[in-house]
Amino acid sequence: MTTPTVARELDRDRTRATGADLRAALQLAATWLLANAERINALNVFPVPDGDTGTNMSMTLQEAVDRLRLASDAPVSQVAQSIAREALESARGNSGVILSQLLSGFATALAEAVELTPGSLASALTLASEAAYRGVSHPIEGTILTVAREAASAATTAANAGSDLPDVLRQTLRAATAAVAATPSQLEVLRKAGVVDSGGEGYRVILEGAWMWSTGRSLELEKASAPRHYSRALVEANSHAESTFGFCTEFLLRDADLPIDEVRSRMEALGESVLAVGNPELMRVHVHTLRPGQALEFAVDHGTLARVKVENMQLQHEAFVGGTAEPGRPEPEAQSASSIGVIAIATGDGLVNVFKSLNALVVKGGQTMNPSVQEVLAAVNSSGHQELIILPNNSNLILTARQVAELTPHRVAVVPTETAPQGIGALLAFNFQADMQTNVEAMALASRAVHTVEVTRSIRDAEVDGIQVKAGEMLGIYDGHIVATRGSADEALLGALAHGTLEALEIVTIYYGAGTLESEAQAVAARIREAHAGLEVDVVEGGQPHYPYVVSLE
Repeated sequence: MTTPTVARELDRDRTRATGADLRAALQLAATWLLANAERINALNVFPVPDGDTGTNMSMTLQEAVDRLRLASDAPVSQVAQSIAREALESARGNSGVILSQLLSGFATALAEAVELTPGSLASALTLASEAAYRGVSHPIEGTILTVAREAASAATTAANAGSDLPDVLRQTLRAATAAVAATPSQLEVLRKAGVVDSGGEGYRVILEGAWMWSTGRSLELEKASAPRHYSRALVEANSHAESTFGFCTEFLLRDADLPIDEVRSRMEALGESVLAVGNPELMRVHVHTLRPGQALEFAVDHGTLARVKVENMQLQHEAFVGGTAEPGRPEPEAQSASSIGVIAIATGDGLVNVFKSLNALVVKGGQTMNPSVQEVLAAVNSSGHQELIILPNNSNLILTARQVAELTPHRVAVVPTETAPQGIGALLAFNFQADMQTNVEAMALASRAVHTVEVTRSIRDAEVDGIQVKAGEMLGIYDGHIVATRGSADEALLGALAHGTLEALEIVTIYYGAGTLESEAQAVAARIREAHAGLEVDVVEGGQPHYPYVVSLE
């Protein structure tokens, strides 16, 4: 990817920008956001290994920018409307959906604009903020919403004072930076976790990228601005300095069988300006190399290759080599006696098979690999059903699912399941003889009756839910709250179960994750049975990443 330079039109008149200028600013902002994605991921309140705000926002914006197909003289209105439409389809996770709402409001304000001026920019940022607030059912201050509002207010003040575009963006960025820094004082959960709001920081980075473009600053110069921990490889991969290598090669690598550090090392052996961010489930890779075929062959050998772009040849395709169904495409439809279809989002081969066995269509994805609005929409539209119920099975996908419901002619309802066990509980309540509304109500009620325990490893020190957490400890999470920290996954599971009223339960189902042996799961199940006679304890292979155990309590 080539970082756009400052457009000459803006050099002559710093108070007006063309549609091409706006597109260039968005391209740089997307590149800058990608460079910061891992750092933003690390701001997750829960110190767990699957915080993905940075990844979701980055993929939402980058894919939207990549899909733009506009004439070079397209007006600002057309660029803004196109980016908003594409972002809506590419939105991933709650943060990606909120970003798409910001861009939608931005485009609405510029619906008649041929050029961008300081005043219209301020109005666009204001309507962006208002759209984001409207898009969230229960707005919370100290989040991206607050950052967007404070940024818009500063832009309005600057524009009214006669500032030019770079200065409006400078003051907007300054206000956004202050708003992000203040988020821990507004949300106790951020203060205790020792982080700022990740979504707010993601939006601040986007504004920073736009400001960098307006002043002609390069990513290499920004690397020196502290204190941010950017790696040299990240900055070099996104700078527009000349390279001795002829092919800028980019691709997504899904389900890699190698850790990200090894992928990065192998790419460095092939070329320079190497970028590898994400995680083995979904990795974005960039390298400048004389032999792009070797980089792509490596990817084919070690995962599922997607979204290839070799810039010098303008080659773009979305081919997946090997593997099974890709995210966004449902597994082959199970035979169902009902006219109502159910789409479940799930990750882990075992959990996917459980949902399929209950006659659900499955879109693969979840923690660390949130499917986009477009991917879930494609599953809805190709399902063969006119009425569908979506089970997000992840709190970060509920907004995505609701967005899908607004974009299809099919009748779609969302049962807001936050975990796979809740989704399974909801499916067990599905009645093929009942109508849509009756099923939605019954499935929602059944999902709320299921409690979930999750076990994972902490990635940093933090204080969450009144619990002091140390990096490397195993966390026991009960219905979304950390309730126990232990030295082993088994002990963390037992510690979390102690917070439930097991005497009132009938069934405990342990889904063991990737890397966990069935014998280990059976051993901890035996301990639970011994301590709670009469309680049915089942063990099922889940295959989910990062979580040795996900447990359903019914």
